[in-house]
Formats: sequence, C-alpha cells, structure tokens
Amino acid sequence: MTQGDDLIVLGGGPAGAISALLAARDGLRVRLIDPCNTPPRLEGLSPRLRHWLSGQGLLKGFDKIHGPLRRTVDWAGISDSNSEFVIFRDALDQHLRRAARDAGATLIRDSGSPESGGVILSSGGHLPAAMVIDARGRKAGRAGAQGAATLAFSGWLQGPGLTAGVSLTAIATGWVWRVALADGRIWAQTVMDAAGHGDPAERFLNGVALADPELRQARLEGAVSVRAAQPRLPVAVEDLSVLPVGDALASMDPLSGHGQFWAVSSALAVAAVRRSLAACPGPETEDLCRKFLNRRAVGTGLHQARVGRDFIRSEQRFADQPFWKRRAAFPDSLASSTPKAEIGIDEAIVVEKGLLTRREVLRTPRSPEGVAWFGPVPAVEAWQVYQQGGLHGLNARWGNWARRIEQALAQEGRPSN
Repeated sequence: MTQGDDLIVLGGGPAGAISALLAARDGLRVRLIDPCNTPPRLEGLSPRLRHWLSGQGLLKGFDKIHGPLRRTVDWAGISDSNSEFVIFRDALDQHLRRAARDAGATLIRDSGSPESGGVILSSGGHLPAAMVIDARGRKAGRAGAQGAATLAFSGWLQGPGLTAGVSLTAIATGWVWRVALADGRIWAQTVMDAAGHGDPAERFLNGVALADPELRQARLEGAVSVRAAQPRLPVAVEDLSVLPVGDALASMDPLSGHGQFWAVSSALAVAAVRRSLAACPGPETEDLCRKFLNRRAVGTGLHQARVGRDFIRSEQRFADQPFWKRRAAFPDSLASSTPKAEIGIDEAIVVEKGLLTRREVLRTPRSPEGVAWFGPVPAVEAWQVYQQGGLHGLNARWGNWARRIEQALAQEGRPSN
C-alpha cells in the first residue's frame, strides 16, 4: 500500500462495508479487508435500517429481502402476531462490499489484525495506514463485561411445508427464532447455554423440535453454524488510530433486535469521528471524540442489555430453569430506561453537518438521551418558539415544517413504549 492510502477497514460485514463506503465517498483512499466467506443465513431486518439503506440508495438492485412475513410470538404467555422482514445476511454483506468498491474502496480478500501504524495480514505482510477501523465483530477480542456464555446454533432445515412466516418461541433451554420462506426453505436459530449435552446438530434439532413439534422429523441441510451470542458491554476507546465499530465495540443482546442497526449506526458515528479528527486535529477534538464514542457505546450497550434482560424476566414459565436464571440479572438491576417527566434543555455532543459538535438538545420523556433536530430544524429552538407562540410561531418561523414540528413535539412529550 502506498503512502497515499488513508484508511484500512478490517471486516466487511455491514459495519465495515458502510465504514469503507462512507470514507470512499469522502474521497479517502480506502482498503476494505474481508475473506468474503459469509455463510448463507437469514437475519431480521429492522424497519429503521431498511429505511436508512433505502434512503441511501443501497437497496437498489437488491432482491434478497423477504417480507413482510407474518410473525408469531410464544413468550411470557403472549401469542402476538405482527410482521417482519428478513434478509439474506451473506447477500447483504456482498452487496454492501460491492457498493463500497463502487464508491472507490479497494477490496482485499483476506483477514488481518490491527498493529501499530496499520494492519498485519493473515496471508503475511504489513499494510501501513494512518487509521484502522476494526469491524471484525467478536473476533476483535475487545470484550468488556458480558452475560452468561451463550451460543446460537443456526441452520437450514428440510421438513414439512410450513406457512410462510416468522416465529419466536421460548423453550426451557433457551429460545428459537424460525423462518419459513414462501419457497419452502426453513431457517432456524436456537439460542442456548454454551455448556450442554450433545453435538451442535443434536442440540440445534432438539431445540427446534421443542419450539415447533411439526419439525420433529425435519432433516438438517448442511452444517450447523455455531456463534457466540451473549451481550458484551464496550471497553473504553482510547487509541483513536484504531476505531472499533459494530460488534467489535459492543455486542448487542439478540433479544433486543438491535444488532444490524447498531452495526450501521456505529459506522456512522465513527465516520463523524474520523471527519472531525481530520477537520480539526488536536487534543480538544480527540477528547470530544472519545467522549462521544464512549458515552454512545456505553449508553446503547447498557440499554439494549437491559431490554434483553427484561424480556428474559418476563417469561415466567421457565424462570427456575438454568438458562433463564443465569440471564435474569445481567447487566444490573436498573430499569432499561428512566423517562424524564417533562421536556428540558441540556448540552450533548451531536453530529452536525457530518462533524461532532457540542449543542443544546431536548431531553424528553420519549427521548431522554436527547433530540438535536426535527428534520432540518434545531429541536431546542423549535421548542422555545413553540412555547412562546404555539403553531402560529412555528409557522411564521419555518412555514411548511410547522405542523410536522408540532406533531414531533407532541410525540416527544410522551414516553416511548
């Protein structure tokens, strides 16, 4: 690599591919390093991430999203029915890596690890870089406090024809997420204690059969994937020349449904850090960047871990079973959120025009961590104008945006469910 290269991104999942894409769009010379061997698997796609990807034009020409599929839940005595989109994760990774390459990043099919001033490739050799983004997921080995050791056993099944849909089912030994596609393919993920009897295939099939008796005679197609799945809280970022993103920074509880969105949102946060360091180098900016990254990671990690814990506690049928008992107290006993009683003004570090800055934000019952903007309108200014002049004042100041601001303020005044 020549001295003109600016950035190496290790790992080509959503967090790494988006990081490389954004840097390439900023005009940097970027190397994206990934072995490009993601096995075929299904994951849920949150509405927020789908909306963001679509808004960035990153779903154009992509046809590996299925849904909406009817979703049923058997948990805590609730038989809920809703809908969910699912996505082929291997296809998404490949698609996003291609988008990064089209934006100007160079893709290297390899793996590696960060080292002072660059990256050591698994195939041998050292690539120098001013900055490294570590998107290797749990392989990055930056674990802070973590929950009870947990494994996710996943695989494709051949079985009876099921109605297309998604199910989430609590069982005594863990929980099972199952997807039946319209073409007859079945994907399942069984989440259990890391310690247990039987080989991965046996544990996987036993869990699936407990959750869905119709699949007792189902046959496994291919190998069972085994991945660590316990939530992990972040370790403070100190070295700004190696920036972790996604699961390399903090691993979300899969029950929180936040994994892919966290990966992409953390890539956006690191992009703001990268731009801020380049635009205004120096100790003050470095301190701002560390505070932004660490407060955001700790806040998100703790919140999502508590959401998963509360979901575990809500299931009382198996409360005395080892799997459920071991997960009922992590990360602590604090509430997953403590809404404010009323709207107030505070200062926070936010992203403005792609850079980090300190700005007044609204702390609200719905968004206690703060809201900086309603679209293009500063949230604090909108609140102050509304307090003084109501809808008329908003209309005089922002015209067509007035009604939307009023609706947003009304929503912010209510706690989030």
